[in-house]
Amino acid sequence: MGCSQKAEVYSPQAKDGILDLRDWDIDRFPTVALDGDWEFADAILAPETFSKDGIISVPGAWNSFTKNGNRHEGEGLGTYKLTVLLDKPVKDLAFQIGDVSTAFKLFLNGKLLIENGKIGNSRAQMLPSYKHPIVLIDEESKELKLTLQISNFYHITGGLRKSIKIGNTLAVFEEKKRQVALGWVVFGATFFMGLYHLILFLMRRVDKSALWFGLFCIDLSIRGFFTGSVFIYEVTPDSLWVYIHKLDILTFVLALPLFSVFLKAVFPGEKFHYYFNYIFICVSFVFFILVLALPSTEYMNYIRIFQGFVGVSILYFFIMIALCIFRRREGAILFALGSLILFLTTLNDILNQSLIIKAEYLASWGLLAFLFSQTVMLSVRFSNAFVRLEELQKSLEQKVSERTKELAEAKHIAEEANSLKDTFLSLVTHDLRSPITTVIGILQLIRNDYQQLDDESLLEWISRAEYTSSQSLEMIATLLDLNRLKSGSFPLDNSLIYVYPEVEGVLAKLLPQAEAKKIRVINEIPDDVKLNVDRTLFSEIFINLISNSIKFCRENDTIRIGLSNEKNDPEFFVEDTGIGIPKDMIPNLFLTEIKSTRLGTKNESGTGLGLPLVYSIIKAYNGKISVESVEKNGSKVTFCIPRV
Repeated sequence: MGCSQKAEVYSPQAKDGILDLRDWDIDRFPTVALDGDWEFADAILAPETFSKDGIISVPGAWNSFTKNGNRHEGEGLGTYKLTVLLDKPVKDLAFQIGDVSTAFKLFLNGKLLIENGKIGNSRAQMLPSYKHPIVLIDEESKELKLTLQISNFYHITGGLRKSIKIGNTLAVFEEKKRQVALGWVVFGATFFMGLYHLILFLMRRVDKSALWFGLFCIDLSIRGFFTGSVFIYEVTPDSLWVYIHKLDILTFVLALPLFSVFLKAVFPGEKFHYYFNYIFICVSFVFFILVLALPSTEYMNYIRIFQGFVGVSILYFFIMIALCIFRRREGAILFALGSLILFLTTLNDILNQSLIIKAEYLASWGLLAFLFSQTVMLSVRFSNAFVRLEELQKSLEQKVSERTKELAEAKHIAEEANSLKDTFLSLVTHDLRSPITTVIGILQLIRNDYQQLDDESLLEWISRAEYTSSQSLEMIATLLDLNRLKSGSFPLDNSLIYVYPEVEGVLAKLLPQAEAKKIRVINEIPDDVKLNVDRTLFSEIFINLISNSIKFCRENDTIRIGLSNEKNDPEFFVEDTGIGIPKDMIPNLFLTEIKSTRLGTKNESGTGLGLPLVYSIIKAYNGKISVESVEKNGSKVTFCIPRV
């Protein structure tokens, strides 16, 4: 019982373009990486005319693939093919696509599933993309034939750089959700810590280490959105890829001089570092200009040189920090521990990005460890400063008693000392009460107990950390959407959709909340009902209405979603048997000026902006919405969206 059990691993490998998953237990292993040897053709070929030129290893770049003695190199075209064998047809499967350089089309059994970016025969004809989409598999078959057409004229390495995963749809979405949640937690911790140090510098400009450390944190917090979940690439148009990729690389280039200048400010006594600091700034400036001026296929060759330079710089930093420890500089040991973790995780990311190793991006975790060590070091310095302030105050009081003729001057100095002390105490008090302390505490717990925490516990702690910031972010996002909808500046991306599966998708997201209260949710909307609306906004209506019903339902209550008028404009309803709505609240439900919010049956809280958002969306389509409710017996919300 006291020994930790090794986690089970299921990692089959494809051979000669065939991956045998007939022994796959989807309940034990919800997702599987489609790694191994794929068939490869050195051209863009249709699924029905595919003819292989050889076998290629996935994940990995196609640069080393040879045909007739000629290397493929990074730029060019290629078609991958893999046949996946299943024991039986499986419902609700999805693909999670990883890094593909830099545009692709994915076919399944000859049918186009998705095009990411735009493939083309030249740089001018293609449109690059780094998005990591989740692709739903809309057919059930024992044999899945994947064909992946890739074009790359924007990166020095091309092809399937990272794994494609297949798995249960919910499991794939949950894995993506965990990755995004972790990215936000790391971003929140690093960004606000950086912001805190910038404010600290503005209040006390004598110590410039706070300035450089704040900028270093903000730089790496932004960089976290380019790796892992590639959040920036996901939310920006592919047409901006060239500029976003430059920003991605520039955040990496800037990290070196910022860290070097920070090190100089923390240990000003090491005069020899002044010369090396100048070298780091000059070299980084040169590469900064190269990234701005050159196209991606050219500056990425230089970035490989810069990555080597960073590796050498890390060795130098180790030597300098060891020297600081030897000379007993204040905070050197804490600085060394945090820097060691940061350097090792950064080295991991460099090797991972260069496809030398296959691993997860870890620099964000390294940064958190470094942040923690610097926070402790800063606390020690503040404590020492506080002691020195107290000693100064005592000395001033003694001088006042001994030298009455210098009373006015001594009083002025004492008031300045008290002001410094009050400023210091207010900073410490603010820091202790800041929400970031809660986030850091949870992250420390995760780091310290990582081996003992199972996935469920880990996700729970991450969710707690995320909740602190997500409530504010949710309110801001909702207010922005409300403002855009009311001003008419929100673009409606209308398309013809089937309503039933959209509602089912919403129910899948809200299922855990409903199951937690043993609530029965029934979708009575007919399968053939279609509507020309914005898919995202339409789903947002049902998300808010159904989550409200769950919030105010008791255990074993029922929620019904249905259609009451099919002939003319469709009239949908969400009806529940919950505790109902007080009559005096109904007139104000859709007003942003008056927040009509209250605790749910299990003390669930809310922003009070969900129903105003629903109202604004429906009004954007010139629709109508009404509410009927009987306290203790339930509520019914009915809305109508005209057919276009």
